[in-house]
Amino acid sequence: MTLLQRLEQANYQTTAIIAGSGSSFSQLVANARQLRLKNPALQHQAIALVYTDLSSFCAQLLAFDGWCAKLYLLPDPALLPDNTWVFSGPAVTPPSRPENHPSTPADSDTQWFMATSGTTGTPKWISHSVNSLTRAVKINADSKTLRWALCYQPTRFAGLQVVLQSLLSGAALADCSNGDAAERLAKIQQAKVNAVSATPSLWRQLLMAGDIQSLALKQITLGGEIADQSILDTLSKLFPHARLLHIYASTEAGVGFAVADKKAGFPASWLTQGHSELAFKIDSQQHLWLKPPQQPDSKLAARLDNNGFLDTEDLVGVTAERVYFLGRASGLINVGGNKVVPEQVEQVLLQHPCVVQARVYGKSSSLLGQLVVADVQLTQGCDNKTLKLQLIQHCMASLARYQVPTQLNFVDNMATNASGKLSRQLKDKIQHD
Repeated sequence: MTLLQRLEQANYQTTAIIAGSGSSFSQLVANARQLRLKNPALQHQAIALVYTDLSSFCAQLLAFDGWCAKLYLLPDPALLPDNTWVFSGPAVTPPSRPENHPSTPADSDTQWFMATSGTTGTPKWISHSVNSLTRAVKINADSKTLRWALCYQPTRFAGLQVVLQSLLSGAALADCSNGDAAERLAKIQQAKVNAVSATPSLWRQLLMAGDIQSLALKQITLGGEIADQSILDTLSKLFPHARLLHIYASTEAGVGFAVADKKAGFPASWLTQGHSELAFKIDSQQHLWLKPPQQPDSKLAARLDNNGFLDTEDLVGVTAERVYFLGRASGLINVGGNKVVPEQVEQVLLQHPCVVQARVYGKSSSLLGQLVVADVQLTQGCDNKTLKLQLIQHCMASLARYQVPTQLNFVDNMATNASGKLSRQLKDKIQHD
């Protein structure tokens, strides 16, 4: 079934979007039907959605799934594909050379296209189906009582997951995707949100932004970055009665899996038993491979093995009972032939009580190729006069010598990209001797 058919069948009689006077589910359904009536030329076409506001965006998703041949969620106008109609609020812009798509029955399957975040490279379009995108949606009596904060861009994979979970489960949703951490926290409080999904980086910013403990949270979700034990412990202590999950998913691989035991990584037993309709394995290079229930985008064929496993290009470490995420294989720092995973060093720094955020990157060196550098944001009240030496000693207790930062920079804040992840590209480009 299409999204519109699923909502019509559910027949929710509650608020869907928390904004101003709000939008009900019945209003979204009616608006979606009107969009189809007003835009017959878009049927069977490839269209790109430009986000304007949450109510309009949700109505557009309902209207165009099963109506258009291809649906691109456009996070940046520069990524607009060729031969694509552009839908931005009431404005519809046809392509210079319309593409002829086969005429198909109404409410047929639509190809959804999501752009990768481009954290470590050029963004690319990856296709999905509505079934693959909604595979992890949970619908039960409790889910209807949730009031979600949308903290990701809705045109990004993680943001779309929050939108679809809220829509299909009958929950309410507030747009908190813009502004700094203090502004977002104010929106969350104003909307009386009780469910928040955000990157660990954004969670750390929210913790520093104000009285987050005043929130009556029922659901806490982390995704997009490695959820280290320190942030999981902090959130668990602040909200002991909330359901705490960290999610592994990606635009390329699609919906992955959720870990609910409040521990970093995931159980090693999943490597042999599988989980969430996925099969797992780790190769000799410490890459995690997943076999999803659906065939991934054809663009990823080079990363598939003969058995249908996809190389996630994420590095993991294994203990007797746990598999831990180390970082991206593409982000390694080469120190005299030794490979350093930036995220692994960051996790050690974050274990220090004075560190609220850390970003590790390589600096070019004529002698060793690269050196390890760390930007560190401190918690309020910490004295940085003697802290550099303390942090170096802290790192040396857990890391090999070549992994220990040779330079520590104390910064006031950390930049994040549109996906809520730590920005890394800028540092990669400017750090040279």
